[in-house]
Amino acid sequence: MFQKMERLTFRRLITLLLAAAGILLLLDVGCLFRHITGIPCPGCGMTRAHLAALRLDFRAAFWYHPLWFLPLPLLAGQFLFPNGLFRNKKWNTGLSIVLLILVVGVYGIRMFLYFPDTPPMEYQPNNLLHWIFSLIQGIL
Repeated sequence: MFQKMERLTFRRLITLLLAAAGILLLLDVGCLFRHITGIPCPGCGMTRAHLAALRLDFRAAFWYHPLWFLPLPLLAGQFLFPNGLFRNKKWNTGLSIVLLILVVGVYGIRMFLYFPDTPPMEYQPNNLLHWIFSLIQGIL
């Protein structure tokens, strides 16, 4: 029963996240992380990469985000295998850790090579934190 409830909760979470992403795309808000901090998030360029892949421009897709091909199969895998890809929980945890290391590693390399002036890893100077710090400086 607990697994069934856990699966239902996970599916609701995924549905909520997809709905939120759809609303953000429709409103053309862009990346909330970048709007708040000014720096790109680990998934920065993923939307542009998927759009490039839909145009069959795979070179551009890899430029925008080298891991663009991972999210859709992983999401599908979560729906097809709600208890994990492997029967052994340690293997599932290990896969999650490897994927996390891969994402953080690619993010670090991209930040080192391309930040702050190469799209999609450019700095956004008119971010919320900058505005708040400027406001505080003006008061002090």
